Amino acid sequence: MPRPFSDVYTFNHKRLENQSVTFECSQDADVWPWLRLSPIHPILVQTINFWASIDSGEFLGTFDPEVWTALTEVEWTCGAPRVGLPTRGIYRTEQQEKRARYHLEFFDAADQSVARLSGRGVTFRTRNFENWRDEAKEKIVKPAPPPFDYASKGAVGVATQSESFLAVLTRAEAISTSGLITQENGLRPAHPYIGGSGDHVNSTHMGEVGRQFGALLLERPLINRGGEMVFSHYVELGTPFDLELISHDEDEQVFSLIARQAGRDCTRITMQYAFAD
Repeated sequence: MPRPFSDVYTFNHKRLENQSVTFECSQDADVWPWLRLSPIHPILVQTINFWASIDSGEFLGTFDPEVWTALTEVEWTCGAPRVGLPTRGIYRTEQQEKRARYHLEFFDAADQSVARLSGRGVTFRTRNFENWRDEAKEKIVKPAPPPFDYASKGAVGVATQSESFLAVLTRAEAISTSGLITQENGLRPAHPYIGGSGDHVNSTHMGEVGRQFGALLLERPLINRGGEMVFSHYVELGTPFDLELISHDEDEQVFSLIARQAGRDCTRITMQYAFAD
């Protein structure tokens, strides 16, 4: 996606001999309010993934801020629960199966690893993105979201009720629920931390969806240890989507779920967790 606004999270970029890029990270929580979250909270991890990858791509000349792009997959591993906020990082790319893949690692002031991420995406260079998206949304998005009964803020581990994205779980043959993210509850200033283009539900939303699903599933606070998301279709803002648990290994403390909307598989989310208490 194009850059949504002019502030930059990473700065002082330097190209190394191996073509990796080092950078420093902003500590300004007034500009970046998600810096008030735990350094390994999914919202923070997915947001720094977005900003550092496009900032570094712009620095290298491999990212055009005027061209729409879409993340198709991302995986991450988090540092220790008490790690500090990212103060610096390193970015590199490699070719895999004729496609570019990026790698990021962030470090705190004590040089501890905060998070390692890797992913890849697609660039919409030949398609009229805005017209294509308008046509796609016409098929799915209704004029007004239907009434939706969100799970309580305590059940999903958020500070305010408006941050809840999901309904309570149904525990039948399948463990499932539904979600609804709108302009009114999913984007700043309505949401305290999450921004974006407003075109669709983004990867930061979906990382938080995975965390909230885990809180409902395990019924206790969880620590984000790592995970993976694979995106096959956009999830549209303003239209309910369905979530279903597809696997859960309690010994390994990892679960996977699928997000569906309008009968299509949209996002597969895998979350590795630890208990916070």
